[in-house]
Amino acid sequence: MSHFGEMLKINMKLLLRNKGFLFFLFITPIISVIIMGLHVDSSFYAEKEDGAIRELTGANEKVVYLNDWGDYSIKVYDAADSRLSEYVLQQLSNNGMFSVYRKDAGNMTETEVQKQAEHDAMNDRIGTILYLKPDFDKNVMSGSWKDAFLFYEVSEDERWEYLEDVFADELMAIHQVAQGTAGDEKQIISVLTDIDDNLPAKEVVSLDGKDTISLSSEQNTKKNLAGYAYAIITLGFLFCGVCVAYTVIEERENKVYTRIMLSSTGRMEYLLSKLAVSLIISVLQTGVMAVCMFVAKDMDFGIAKPAFLLLIFLLGLIFNVLSLTVGIIIGDVMGANYAVFAVWVVSALLAGLYFPLEGSSKVIKGISYLMPQRWFLKGTEMLMVGDSSAYPMVGCITLAYIIIILCVGAVGLKMKESEA
Repeated sequence: MSHFGEMLKINMKLLLRNKGFLFFLFITPIISVIIMGLHVDSSFYAEKEDGAIRELTGANEKVVYLNDWGDYSIKVYDAADSRLSEYVLQQLSNNGMFSVYRKDAGNMTETEVQKQAEHDAMNDRIGTILYLKPDFDKNVMSGSWKDAFLFYEVSEDERWEYLEDVFADELMAIHQVAQGTAGDEKQIISVLTDIDDNLPAKEVVSLDGKDTISLSSEQNTKKNLAGYAYAIITLGFLFCGVCVAYTVIEERENKVYTRIMLSSTGRMEYLLSKLAVSLIISVLQTGVMAVCMFVAKDMDFGIAKPAFLLLIFLLGLIFNVLSLTVGIIIGDVMGANYAVFAVWVVSALLAGLYFPLEGSSKVIKGISYLMPQRWFLKGTEMLMVGDSSAYPMVGCITLAYIIIILCVGAVGLKMKESEA
C-alpha cells in the first residue's frame, strides 16, 4: 500500500475511535433536522396573505416575529372596531408597502394604549403605532381628525411621510363621501368600494438589479430556513475538522510527523492525505444528513433535496478543511475549538443566515461576500428560480476557498517545522 493510502487508513481508524468525532458525525445532523423541523412548524414562518390584516392575540405580541422584512410595519390599536376603521386599515394593507397588525383595543383606555405604545417602541420592531379612537367614525365623517386617531412614530424610516399622505387621503375620501350620504356608514362603504372598483388596475412590477433575485414570500421563507440549515450543519463540519486537526497535533507531539517527513513522503502528500480525510468525513456527514432529511419527508427548502445536499456537502467541505487548517496553525486543540467557534458565529452573522442584509451598510454587504455561506445562500436563491448556473458558481467558489485554505495550511506546516 502507498504512503498516501497508509496515512489515510491510519487517520480514519484514529477518527472512528474518537467519541467526540462520532458525536459530531452522527448527532449533529440529527439535531439539525430536529431544530429545522421546529422552525418549519413554528408560527414564525406563518405566511401572510397579500393584503390581509394580521390580527394580534395580545398587546404584548411582538410584530418583529411576524414582520415581512421589506414592508413598513404598522401596529394598530383599534378601539373603533367599525366598518370604516376596517375599510381604512384594509386600504393600507392593500397598498403593498405596509404590513398592518391589529389589536382590538375596545377595552383599553387612551392612557393604557399610550403606555403600551411606549413599551412597544422600546421592545419591538415597528415603523408606526396607530390608535383608532372609539369615536373614529363620527370624527372622521365630520372632519375632526385630531379627535379620531393618534399616531406614534417609532422609527426614522422615511416611509412614515408616505403613510401620513396615504392615511390622510383615505380619511379625506371618507369625509367627502359622508357629506353626500348623510353619514350612513353602509352607504359610505358602498360608494367607496365602487370608486375603488372603477380605478385603473394597479400592476406591481419588481425591478431587480443585475445581482438581485426576486423571490416570492414563500420562497423567502424557504430561503430563511435554508440559511438556518447552513448555519447549524456547518458547526458539525467545523468540529469534525478540528478532530482531523487533532491527529496532526498528536502526530507532531509524538514525533510521528518528523518520521513521516524523513521518509519519502512529502509535505504536500501529507497535507493531501488530510484533505482526503476531510473529503470522506464530508461525504459521511452529508450521508447522515440525507437519511435524516428523507425520514423527515415534510422538510422543503424550495429546491430539490439532492441539490440541497450537494450544497451542504460543498459548504461542509470548505469548513472541514478550514477548521483543519486553523488547528494546524494554532497547534492546540482547545485553542482550535475556540477559534473555529468564533469563525462560525461571525461568518454566519455576516453572511446573513440569521438576519437579512438588505438594510445593512455597503461595508457589511461587501464583507458578507467574503463568507462562503453567503455564496451558497445566493446559489440557493438561483436554484429556486430555476437558474442552473448556480452549480458552476458554487463549484468555483468551493475550489477557490479550498485552494486558498490549503495554501495557508501548507505555510502553517512549514512555520511549525521551523519552530521545532
